[in-house]
Amino acid sequence: MSTMEKKCSISRFAVGIVLAASLSVTYACQQDKPDASEVRSLTSMNSAVAAENTTASAMSGQELYTANCAACHSMRPPAKTAPPIVGLASRFRTVYGNKSDAVGAMVSFMKNPDAEKTSLGPQAIKRFGLMPAMAMSDGDLEKVSGWLWDQYDSDFDTGGGGNCR
Repeated sequence: MSTMEKKCSISRFAVGIVLAASLSVTYACQQDKPDASEVRSLTSMNSAVAAENTTASAMSGQELYTANCAACHSMRPPAKTAPPIVGLASRFRTVYGNKSDAVGAMVSFMKNPDAEKTSLGPQAIKRFGLMPAMAMSDGDLEKVSGWLWDQYDSDFDTGGGGNCR
């Protein structure tokens, strides 16, 4: 085999190695890419999540209560891990006397619970602790607060300023 033939043979071998490596890299890169159906599925899921987030604002106050508050707040005694709704409604009517001021106070408290801002008194904080901040829009907080105000039951007695039984 002449020197020229050896050089050509080595060159062809090197080209073959480079070509094989390129194909391997290309194949590996293609394996990491989602196919078109996966992309459509992910896009559809993202759209559904976005739609769900925008429709949350279309929920009524009662629906917002059920979705975000009912796990801790029962409608009537006995209390769960937080005061019952009828007790809260009674207390907010006693403290504020009008819906607008009460809703404003509730929204402020739910956005940033603070023992200094509570309308329930220190005994409620001692018994139940502070609630977590609610990750809801101001509009949704206003809806659920307005709904809570409307749950007032004149037959309900808080049992002495916020005991909430």
